Amino acid sequence: MTFEVVATYENGILKPKQPIALREGSEVQISILVPGGDPLAQVIGIGDGPEQGDASDQHDNYIYGE
Repeated sequence: MTFEVVATYENGILKPKQPIALREGSEVQISILVPGGDPLAQVIGIGDGPEQGDASDQHDNYIYGE
């Protein structure tokens, strides 16, 4: 079963904004999405790439080797 719940994080505890229909002691898996965050923030700038400004000029060459 999968459903989405909006919650607030306070003092180390996630507090759902609405009731959740789960039995006491149920184990769940949580994925956290922080609204407004950049989903690529953790990977931007970690690779070696072309010099600044060159990527758009040589786009096809880098992608297709042409």
